[in-house]
Amino acid sequence: MKYITEIIKYFAFITTGIVVLMIVIMLIQGDDGISLYTLAEIPCSGLVTSAVTVFLFPSEVQSRKIYLLRILLHYIALCVVMTAMGVFFGWINFDMSGILLMTVSVAVIYAFTFGIAYITSKNDADEMNQALKDKHSGQ
Repeated sequence: MKYITEIIKYFAFITTGIVVLMIVIMLIQGDDGISLYTLAEIPCSGLVTSAVTVFLFPSEVQSRKIYLLRILLHYIALCVVMTAMGVFFGWINFDMSGILLMTVSVAVIYAFTFGIAYITSKNDADEMNQALKDKHSGQ
């Protein structure tokens, strides 16, 4: 059950990040619309990358070196998955500029997703700490 709730959480964050990034790219390129296919492809890619995140992102810190290595592995896995999906969906060409675009896009969505995850986790922790303080001060 924990995996399902984590996938749903990251799905919401990642899909939102993809939508925001696509809007920015469309504004820069001057596109005026998005296809019906793309509207289906965005949540599909969000779901796949959410599953990759839940299973590869380090949940506990053994050592700083191992933690950073696992984050790098996670990022590389996301780049490979999203490049493959980007080529399959026709979002990018399979050349250096397409791969670079996807690598930068993954980095932007990565920062967005884990920034939001950090903020929400911190807020949850602050609320739990306050509840514990209130409980212990009331005894």
